[in-house]
Amino acid sequence: ILSKRVVVKAAKIMKTHKLKTDPAVFDAMVTGLKTYELRKDDRGYEEGDVLELAKTQYTGAEMAAGAPLTYTGDELRVNVLHVLRGPVYGLAAGWVILSVAKDAPPPPAL
Repeated sequence: ILSKRVVVKAAKIMKTHKLKTDPAVFDAMVTGLKTYELRKDDRGYEEGDVLELAKTQYTGAEMAAGAPLTYTGDELRVNVLHVLRGPVYGLAAGWVILSVAKDAPPPPAL
C-alpha cells in the first residue's frame, strides 16, 4: 500500500493598503510608465497584497511646507507582484520596492 503525503500550507491573507500618492507619481502609474512603488517598510507588504493609491493635490514636499492634505478623488488599485526589501542593491534598510501591476491577478500561492 502506498501512502500519500499531503502538505498543507496556511492560506495567505492578502492585505489592502490605502496610500496617498503625489500627483506626478500617480499619473505615471495610471499611464503605465511607472510599475513600482518605493515605500517605507512599515506595513508588512507582501506579494498578493493590494495597494489603493489615492492622488493628492499637493506633493509630499509641498505638504511638509504647509500645504493641506487634499485628495483629488482619483484612485487606483494595483496588485503587488514582488517585494524587494532593503538593505540590498543600494536600497536602505527599512525600505521596499514593490513591483505592481494594474488589473493583474495576484501571484500564485507558493
